Amino acid sequence: MTVTTLKENVEVVVVGMGGIQVSRDHSGVLACLGLGSCIAVCAYDPLSKVGGMAHVVLPNSGGKDGIAPGKFADTAVPLLLQEMAKAGGARSRLIIKLVGGAQLALARGLESVFSTGERNLAEVKAALARERISVAATDTGGNMGRTVRMFVDTGKVIVKTAGGEGEEL
Repeated sequence: MTVTTLKENVEVVVVGMGGIQVSRDHSGVLACLGLGSCIAVCAYDPLSKVGGMAHVVLPNSGGKDGIAPGKFADTAVPLLLQEMAKAGGARSRLIIKLVGGAQLALARGLESVFSTGERNLAEVKAALARERISVAATDTGGNMGRTVRMFVDTGKVIVKTAGGEGEEL
């Protein structure tokens, strides 16, 4: 976990690849930097003001229970929901936003071979569906990297594409 400063008295917790972070720090920000094919799963309970983020790297753990559960969509989503509940977040109130899943530059003809971003997104959505949780918003796909920040006090999610301006999701 990397902690940087966004503004005075604002702590930014960088959620690294395969990481999961949950926070009740109302002055804090959770962030995933430079997402390519990875998916940031942002979860927020507006009543308890608990925010969480998972940085999903690959679609499926292949049944390897306990091995880096935050890395895989099929294990990261249930773990994020468990951690949110432990911190006081209620599943019935969760607002879920997904960011990432880009197809970054590949040699011609290999686009369909390495569709990791698409597969990550599909498995994250399937894992959420198994948990009976809907997705409120997405900023996914394309061929540009993204950085996402979630403000724990409000649940506001800001997405900045490579070379672009930050926009609220």
